[in-house]
Amino acid sequence: MKRHILFVFALLATLLLSAQVKDDTLRVTGIAKDYRAAVNEALVSALEQHDGITVDTSELQTMTHDNSSVATRVNGVLDDRAKLEMDDSIKKNMQKWAKGKIAGYTVVSDALENGRYRVVVDVRFPGRYVVGRDPNALRRMAVSPFRPHRETFSLFGQPVSAASWAAELANQLNVQLTQTRKFTMLDRAFDADVNAELARLGQANSAPQDVVRLNQKLGTDYLVTGEIAFTDVLPPPVNPLTGQVLPRGPALFASVTYRVILAPTGQLKWTDTVRLDAADCPAGDAHSFIGMTAEAAAREICSGMLQNILPFEVAAISRTGQLVIGEGGKRLTPGQRFTVFAIGDEVTDTRTGEVIDVMEEPVGTAEITYVQEKLSYARLIEGDAKMVAVGARLRPVPMPKAQPQAPAPVTTIQGNGGTGVVTPF
Repeated sequence: MKRHILFVFALLATLLLSAQVKDDTLRVTGIAKDYRAAVNEALVSALEQHDGITVDTSELQTMTHDNSSVATRVNGVLDDRAKLEMDDSIKKNMQKWAKGKIAGYTVVSDALENGRYRVVVDVRFPGRYVVGRDPNALRRMAVSPFRPHRETFSLFGQPVSAASWAAELANQLNVQLTQTRKFTMLDRAFDADVNAELARLGQANSAPQDVVRLNQKLGTDYLVTGEIAFTDVLPPPVNPLTGQVLPRGPALFASVTYRVILAPTGQLKWTDTVRLDAADCPAGDAHSFIGMTAEAAAREICSGMLQNILPFEVAAISRTGQLVIGEGGKRLTPGQRFTVFAIGDEVTDTRTGEVIDVMEEPVGTAEITYVQEKLSYARLIEGDAKMVAVGARLRPVPMPKAQPQAPAPVTTIQGNGGTGVVTPF
């Protein structure tokens, strides 16, 4: 129990530390007719340089009226006590017009030159507000709605919305890709909700520590999108004599062509097509059919993307020889088998000089034994364990596809109502 409590406190401390904001500092110079105006000039200049914006100073000029005439001057220069009082007044006004974008400032030096004040100021800006893992530590990815080629398709004679299936595919892709923990996933489906919350943070009564969260909405590195071609799903065939439902043969239900696009440039990084067989889709209501088939498509798309971009790797090896994979969730299931590849030298394109990949040498076969949310465990069922090291790649072994059973032969032999039969000849 004591260890559990200590763990909870350690976890909370980690979360608090991860949410801290580290200030950035920018040194600027301000020159104006008096001390207050020179400091304000420096603050405005720092804000414009830091955020790359132009500050409207009309409100600022109203709030920063020069009250230095009431302060004690020695040869036209403010004494230290007057500067402290004026700095306190400036900081109060700064919170109003800067709206929390400036964390504070320190006057490094000041001097009266040719009748004008010249101040050097270190201005502190709140750093990025980060909770948990730094979103910039991983490549960002967003799933955009897929485009169906038709508005509806037939499911056993009932019309189904193609847009509903496409939306469920995007939802399942977000689930699959998020659980890989290899990308910073950006959710486009709830943009309106996020924007509403940001609008609340931008209100005048927001706390300064909350305002620093503004202007931090992330843009994506990779955009995943594509097109879907549907084929009507017909009811399974029935033996006309016995009424028995016969196994369906292979029949294309949907063809999903997905693309991974580098968003800033529009460069196509990867594309492929996933085909769904209606024979693999169990009959049922439209809701369960959409969920099951969209999840199957998302799993295959996610697997295809990552096998070419970020394949599974051995993250650690336990004392008992278990292979630990740094990924869990829904992408891996107990019983799955993978070919284990030892990593070799880099391969370089002889024409462009680009490093294409590294050489892979198969050294064994592993089977998944246990899956957690973030980790999975596998055992080596074939091969030499000495050849398997941390960093070895794992690629799925294709599962043999179940062959449909041959339909029962149709007979033309009929009963005559008695003990005999009527032959067809």
